[in-house]
Amino acid sequence: MTEQVQETLHKEQSMLDMSPELEQLVHEMLDATERKVPNFWEANTTEILYVPVDNGEIRVYHFKPDNPISKRPLVFVPGWGGTEIGYVDFYEVIHDRVECFYIETREKKSSKLDRKKAKMGMSQKAKDVQDAINYLELDNDDFVLFGTCWGGAILLHGLIDGTIDAPTIITHDPMHTLWFPKWFLKYVTPILPLFVIRMMKPVLKKLKMKGMKEKVQRKRAENFIANAEPWKWRRAAESVKDFELYGNISGITKEVFVVNGTQDKVHDQISYLKMATEMPFSRFIYMKTDESRRERLMGLVTLEFSKITKDDGIPPSLIDFEKEIIR
Repeated sequence: MTEQVQETLHKEQSMLDMSPELEQLVHEMLDATERKVPNFWEANTTEILYVPVDNGEIRVYHFKPDNPISKRPLVFVPGWGGTEIGYVDFYEVIHDRVECFYIETREKKSSKLDRKKAKMGMSQKAKDVQDAINYLELDNDDFVLFGTCWGGAILLHGLIDGTIDAPTIITHDPMHTLWFPKWFLKYVTPILPLFVIRMMKPVLKKLKMKGMKEKVQRKRAENFIANAEPWKWRRAAESVKDFELYGNISGITKEVFVVNGTQDKVHDQISYLKMATEMPFSRFIYMKTDESRRERLMGLVTLEFSKITKDDGIPPSLIDFEKEIIR
């Protein structure tokens, strides 16, 4: 390892340092969000919509509090394997405080698609998100667009090809590439009949969870495999087997907030810092916490951004957590 490489690694790692005082503040802010709320898909303030997209429809949950404390709504795009149960902590933070549109992308079991015609590529998913924003008549309003994990990757891809636009864009732990083994996607998935894929769910589960020690992340993985729609999953996976954001996001001219705070097998903290560094107008917010509080952190960040307008930039409560990016 050369001295220059060592120096770069040291700088990157130092960016993920946090003083004990700030770390304690993160814990206190998250502790303050804990309360008892209903499941969002069962709450009487939730509306379930099916939004028309190319060759089908996607599901959108709309939470609309009677008296929100926020100044603008939130549009939330979950990760590939994200299911409702995985975002209970997120909802606990924003319940009755923020109007939110929770957009389920087309690879989800909930989507209604023309099986013969439906495309599953990243450009199509980004277009779906923007089509949903337009359908919901948010395109001329001030709102927060937030994507986590693969949802964040969709937003960044949409910024690359000009599909996505929003007043404030936040990506939380955006994936630069699909985490599933490339050899499996390239050589095994295309030749497997769907009934075999269904039978292989236990094997796929084992592959995904191998070496995964975090309890919450393991639960996410279990939910992902259990809710996978084989034909959608296969077509979506094949369409992104060569997908890579590294080296392709330097042309993004929009301001993008990249947020991170936890580390696990799937989510590598250094990669988010690298992605933020590659984007010329990005800003990096780092709030160190335990992996089990990852979704609660998402709720906290989105709540704070929803309490300000696009012209305010960054919420005052989060200013101390912004890291200066050295480009």
